[in-house]
Amino acid sequence: MALLPVDTRSHLHSLAKTNMNSTLRLYYHLFASLLLLSSSAASHAGQEAAPSSHMVFDDQFEGDILINEVRVPKSGEAMYTYYETLGWGGSAGGYAGIQAHPKGHNYIFSIWDHKSHTAPIEAVFRGPGTLTENFGGEGTGLKSWNFELGWETDTWYTLVARCWPVGDHTYYGYWVRSAETGKWTHLVTMDVAASDAYFKGGTDAFIEDWLETGKNARTAHLRGGWKRKLDGGDWHPFGSAKYSVNSWDLEKGKRSYRFRTNWNGGVAKDAEGKFYFMTAGGKKTKPDTDNPSTHSIKRREKTPGYAPVKIESAKANAARTGGQIQIKWKNDPVTLPQFRVTIAAFADPAGKGKPLASFDIEEPHLREASWSIPAEVDQTRAHLFIRCTDILDNESALMPLPID
Repeated sequence: MALLPVDTRSHLHSLAKTNMNSTLRLYYHLFASLLLLSSSAASHAGQEAAPSSHMVFDDQFEGDILINEVRVPKSGEAMYTYYETLGWGGSAGGYAGIQAHPKGHNYIFSIWDHKSHTAPIEAVFRGPGTLTENFGGEGTGLKSWNFELGWETDTWYTLVARCWPVGDHTYYGYWVRSAETGKWTHLVTMDVAASDAYFKGGTDAFIEDWLETGKNARTAHLRGGWKRKLDGGDWHPFGSAKYSVNSWDLEKGKRSYRFRTNWNGGVAKDAEGKFYFMTAGGKKTKPDTDNPSTHSIKRREKTPGYAPVKIESAKANAARTGGQIQIKWKNDPVTLPQFRVTIAAFADPAGKGKPLASFDIEEPHLREASWSIPAEVDQTRAHLFIRCTDILDNESALMPLPID
């Protein structure tokens, strides 16, 4: 794969000047490794890039769930742009976002290797169309991308990342939702060989022109950001953000000099409410704020407002040998995605009281399972039920599982 030469000094200065070191190192990798370029394009290095811009939110603590919504207005789509929406630090620092790429509209989720990892990062689940690949260059890690799902301008997309312990490892899942269809998609789950590798803040959003096309304006809208604290119940809304442009790129001879005054960021409003925005490049773009500057949106919600998981259908079949029960189920795709499933046997036909036996499976992509009901449970008198817990830890209603 041919690598896109990027003004790495810009990114190295970023590493020194921001608290999001591991995230910004990942940006270098993304812009250096995802695009196949001709040798003539690769040799071009000038001062024509749109200024690199950040929104760093006010979550200066560790957490296990990140949420942010992103929209690219039609006037703000520009080829060769990465609209990074979730960026975090820590021992499994990484990023997630959307990209305007010559091959199509891309979803990205990648995690950076760390000295504390005891084995390489692996993908334990890839959704339809998701590809993963190890990366090198400015460090190493595992990247994922998905062109198949696609995204559209003028449409809000919710991006959710959740991490959770699995033995002495930490798993990271990535889900997206289109406001147009209301449907959620699970794109990837990665296994990081390190314990307690949680999201560190502040969460960063980023917009970058990686092929010096600063004559084209690119804009990102951001809203509805959340982070969940490690106590499992306390949600923090992104109530303010620090906007900044990489000032060192604006100097004479640097990558954004020609467009050193063509940037803007802050808070805007439409019929649906307020949102943060960043615009970079475009000859008509002019700042009406300082670099850096802080912007706020008053948030009254206490928790994210997405519809909790709902099971659409479920069935169970008794195996002819071995005493196992085969269970399959289907969830409503416009409700929050599944994180955990619980199968339980009750003496009560309505599923009341304490279960006689139960088991949990913490594999978000799973939609079928086998269970050997313990021998001490009288299967002729037991009533089976299924319940799902979603990625924000809401529980579905219990659904009966009649055995065929």
